[in-house]
Amino acid sequence: MNLRSIKVQLSIFLTLFALYVSFTTKDTLSLLSLGISLISAIAADSFITYLKTKKLIITESSIVSGLIIGYVLSSGQAWWIIALASILAISSKHLIKFKSRHVFNPAGFGILMASLLLGVSTEWKGAYLWYIIIPFGVYFVFKIGKQEILESYFIASFILFGTQAVIQNVQIFDILGYLNYFFIFIMLIEPMTTPAAYYSKVIFGAGAGALIFILYLIGVKEAELVALLCLNLFTPLLNKRRG
Repeated sequence: MNLRSIKVQLSIFLTLFALYVSFTTKDTLSLLSLGISLISAIAADSFITYLKTKKLIITESSIVSGLIIGYVLSSGQAWWIIALASILAISSKHLIKFKSRHVFNPAGFGILMASLLLGVSTEWKGAYLWYIIIPFGVYFVFKIGKQEILESYFIASFILFGTQAVIQNVQIFDILGYLNYFFIFIMLIEPMTTPAAYYSKVIFGAGAGALIFILYLIGVKEAELVALLCLNLFTPLLNKRRG
């Protein structure tokens, strides 16, 4: 295990965070669902990789995807539904590709497909524990060089949701308590499915913030995930930009 790997570091953080959330909420069922999603993701990825390479490999990305799915899905789901979400996530990584890169955020794809096909509900455990997620999230964001996505996302969100708050006579800073920090700092900035160039990252982040606002206005379920996958589709085009 290479502790310098950002995916290994993220896996360790997610594991420890899961233990903390489970302990503080006294929700042991969440650890069971996380274990199911993790094992399913690893098994699916190892199986597909073996078919391709004839080598049994456990990838860091499958661990991260499994942990994220375990966080986001409601713990009350049947075990096979949780497992299916992980299998869908890993399958999308191997099957839906453009120029040898997977198009969609795997965990986001698996969760959204399970939601659309089976009516699976999400829980986003610990997503609003900003005092834990933000410090570690900022570290991860700068390590992978995606701070422009984060900055433009926050700017777009504050402009749009802030204007809405003013119109509705709500304290503008109240929106800080409603932001999904787990989505923002863990899923939105996933390196393989987001642009690499500076202005492309700005467009991606601002676009995600604007689209989430619009989707919330019209009542779309799982607005964050829908917006993320839509922006993922434009990443190959944004990667053609320079600067």
